[in-house]
Amino acid sequence: MKVFHFGDIRPHPSGRGTVGAYALHVQCPWRIVSDNTIVTGTSDRFLGAAEGQETDHDDPRSGSLQFARTESLLKGYDDATRSFVNVTDQLVVLAAHADGFGGADLLLSGDCRLQIFPDGSLAEDWRFVELEGLHVVVEGGQVRVDE
Repeated sequence: MKVFHFGDIRPHPSGRGTVGAYALHVQCPWRIVSDNTIVTGTSDRFLGAAEGQETDHDDPRSGSLQFARTESLLKGYDDATRSFVNVTDQLVVLAAHADGFGGADLLLSGDCRLQIFPDGSLAEDWRFVELEGLHVVVEGGQVRVDE
């Protein structure tokens, strides 16, 4: 699962790590695109950060192509939570669009898009989480709201 946090970052209610005011928990294919280029996506997690390099998932910063590209995009990393942090003024959600199959396309400032595209008919694809609030769950192309 890939988790993207949005909004104000604050300590997690459990006392471990941090959490955004909103989060996307993505369990289906996703990608971040800019211009006519895929910046990174689901499958990059299984590729080495450089040609000929093996993946090392114990290295959360550069153990995979996805990690290296995410750090390059967000420009920040928090050692305590082992999480990438956006320290730029870019990548703010400007608009969100959905399709009839549970897919989503988030337009971000800085000419980027986060695209989510379910590829199964039954399992949970993704959920939008409001911290201590509603969960909008997309499963098999169907949407439900959990309180």
